[in-house]
Amino acid sequence: MLLRTRISLIFLVGLVILALGLLWAADLRERESQARFTEVALTGQEALWQQLVGRESARLAELQAPLQSDRRLAMAAAEGTRSETGLALRAVLRQSGLAPDVVEVAAADGSVVHSNRMEVNAGRVLDLTSLAEVAAGTTLSGLWQDRSDRFLVVHAFPLSADTGDEEESLVVTLGSNAENLLQSFSRTLEAPAYLVNPRGRMVIGSDAELWDRLEPELPLRQASMETLPAGNSLYSLSSVPVEDLNEGQAGLLVTLRDATAPLSRLRSIELMTLLGGLAFLLLTALGMHLYLRSSFRPLEQSIDTLNALARQDQRDGQGQAGGDEIHRIGIAIGQLRRSLQSLSDLRLQRERQRRRQERLIRTRLQELAGALDSDSRNEIMEILENADQAQDTKGLADSAAQDHDLVFLANVLQLLSRRVTEQHQRLNDLIAELRDALITKTKLAGIQQELDIARRVQLALVPTDFPKLPGAEVQGGMTPAKEVGGDFFDFFQITEDSYALMVGDVSGKGVPAALFMAISRTLLRATARYERDPARCVKSVNDLLASENEQMLFVTLFYAIINIRTGRLDYVNAGHNPPLLVDDAGKSRYLPSTGDMALAVMDDVGFTNESLEVQPGETLLVFTDGITEAFNSENEAYGEDRLQVVAERLQKADGSVADWVGGLMADLEDFVGEAEQSDDITYLAIRTRSGEV
Repeated sequence: MLLRTRISLIFLVGLVILALGLLWAADLRERESQARFTEVALTGQEALWQQLVGRESARLAELQAPLQSDRRLAMAAAEGTRSETGLALRAVLRQSGLAPDVVEVAAADGSVVHSNRMEVNAGRVLDLTSLAEVAAGTTLSGLWQDRSDRFLVVHAFPLSADTGDEEESLVVTLGSNAENLLQSFSRTLEAPAYLVNPRGRMVIGSDAELWDRLEPELPLRQASMETLPAGNSLYSLSSVPVEDLNEGQAGLLVTLRDATAPLSRLRSIELMTLLGGLAFLLLTALGMHLYLRSSFRPLEQSIDTLNALARQDQRDGQGQAGGDEIHRIGIAIGQLRRSLQSLSDLRLQRERQRRRQERLIRTRLQELAGALDSDSRNEIMEILENADQAQDTKGLADSAAQDHDLVFLANVLQLLSRRVTEQHQRLNDLIAELRDALITKTKLAGIQQELDIARRVQLALVPTDFPKLPGAEVQGGMTPAKEVGGDFFDFFQITEDSYALMVGDVSGKGVPAALFMAISRTLLRATARYERDPARCVKSVNDLLASENEQMLFVTLFYAIINIRTGRLDYVNAGHNPPLLVDDAGKSRYLPSTGDMALAVMDDVGFTNESLEVQPGETLLVFTDGITEAFNSENEAYGEDRLQVVAERLQKADGSVADWVGGLMADLEDFVGEAEQSDDITYLAIRTRSGEV
């Protein structure tokens, strides 16, 4: 195969590889752009739907105050008189000017007092769990599927009914057909919209015929966007999960948009781009082949001249050639044939020149040897000195000896080259080590900066400002042992007089413990909003943590609900340090444990409630083992006994709870001294005020 042909093939292969690489990069970029577009589009649709649902829920919520304040309605509902209840409801609704699609009054046991739904065996709107939750004082708003072919926007609230002996809580449920919201959503997006239940069945939609024609298959638990073919048309389908009023998944919100025109244009552009690229690739390869063919023609003529020299042909052999570099090579070869005639006349001059070059080479070798390390330099200099002495005794009479000198210099040059290469390699290795050290230092600096940010984020998760309560003082704090830690605490309001307090300690240290701490705190805080029983609340969080705990982490937890008006404290101790209770006289004791294991060890485990009455003036300290297991420079632990002694002494000082915990931390700092902090230090203290509980 000719050289120009091989070069052309290599060039063509390179172009193909480059084109494939560009196509691959373009495809990656297109995928990334499509993913970002999908995320933005789905987020916008979800926000629009939530806005429409929230607006409709707010409209229904305007009826809550008039209905709750209407005594006639409360009395009629308590007596169970359907007609009187209906008349009272219609009077309030007529006065407000609002007409919900569904109006229902039901008891907590599920019995319906009044309902305006006309369906036979329609049943109640909410389930028993939701009715009980609303009857307990909670208000629920959101999307709800009350039957297989309908979604409602529901607002449910309690209605107090005085029955004489006791006050019974009824539940008023107002509902608006979600089909109107879906039509508004469809008009806003200018595309058909549908609500699909969790089983994938379309419940309501603005264009049922189109849905039946496409018959899409949807991922039921996640948002998605895909393209569906329908005959000669293409439709863009996007689905977004929607929540019900219990924060579960009510189903999917699906939109269908005719994307035939833009997708057809896009595919036409892609096809034109591909054809244009192929045409450019072929034309470039053909042009390169023609150029090489033209450029290699003078080289072929030079090869003919060399063949003539080998046959001692006396013809000129220059031929016709172009004016580029290959043409000059052909001219030089022609001149070489004429120069061979005068070669014998120049031989003596070349011999003399060679000797000068040998001396120059020796000098340069000595100079190069001076740049080497001491051992290599001494070795080269010794070889050159021995060679000079041998040459002085031998003289220049023997031409074979001169050839031997050239071989000797070549060997010395080879040795010198090897020494230089070795030294250069050592220098390169040193430079590489320095470069790696610099990269490692830069990475460590980046990691340290990220850990500092994570520390600030973690400290922002725990409360720093505590509410001023009419019957108690609260103070807490956390000091991680490393950049981030696994301890956490929280204090927040549950009802008007009840507050939740929690202190936890995650196993392990560093970033994994910090992430697990954030998850545990978030789940506890979210679960405590609707589960008022500490044992059931902790059990729910434990089941969630244990179900996906691949890292086998666990968290000890003290979780309690305190009523600041009565002083009643209901708590669960899940493998945590027992809290310290100090009374007004300065006597202290540790609370008895509930005997429960730590969270995330195993799921479906029960937890036990314990209760006590916190007396006025008593201080409750909940802490982690970072306090009692803090060590000084003599490797002595702070211990529970010392904590009791210091707490009792500070209690007698009659200061604020902030002064009290400040004194504890100051004593702990004096005890530890210069020793390194070995564990996270976290505490939460609450003191009831004398005469106010």
